[in-house]
Amino acid sequence: MFRRLVVGMGFAALAASPTAAQEFQIGPRVGYVKWKEVTGLENGPMLGLDATYRLSSRLGVGVRLDLARPGTDPQYFAAEMTFGDTTLIFAVQQPVTVLQYGVQAVLESGGAFSLFAKGGGGGYTVTLDPQTARGRVSDTQLGFNVGAGLRFRTGGGTSIALEVQDLVYTNFSRNALNPVESRFRPVRFPDVVPVQPEFEGTAHNIYAAITFLFTPGGSR
Repeated sequence: MFRRLVVGMGFAALAASPTAAQEFQIGPRVGYVKWKEVTGLENGPMLGLDATYRLSSRLGVGVRLDLARPGTDPQYFAAEMTFGDTTLIFAVQQPVTVLQYGVQAVLESGGAFSLFAKGGGGGYTVTLDPQTARGRVSDTQLGFNVGAGLRFRTGGGTSIALEVQDLVYTNFSRNALNPVESRFRPVRFPDVVPVQPEFEGTAHNIYAAITFLFTPGGSR
């Protein structure tokens, strides 16, 4: 009888505890991504959104979506056109769309100032500029994210998080970003346009961001 009473009181306290309250949180995010240099992408802003179901104040699971529009680095992409004894060489640059999506888990230390770690997996899609590539060309591969940060609770179910993540893109191919047809790729003057080694593999991209988290309708 006493054991049942203690267990019952324990479950009641857990249910009533704000640290164990289950709630849904939305987190718009803005940040800056430093792409691995050999990807041929220029560093720049990235916007994101987290939707997290908090199982407790220390653990949450949910989905994420990130979007960036970097330009391609012209040092990796060039075109060559020959007219008689005249050869023209052009640096080729285009905006591309990078979309990352997946599921993730967040583990926190708890408290008003909370350290947290997050990680997850899903996919990423790189889409070339339709005008430059003469049509819609995209490539989709597996992607992962792992990171850590500090979260400041501001009250009323809202908080601010500062974080750094490693965006891991598997099977990334820089050649897939090249809109230049093979017949126009520079070959006549390798001293002017040196041949760049191809890159295809895993790219680790560093993403620093600030996230504004809130609970729709306010915290319970």
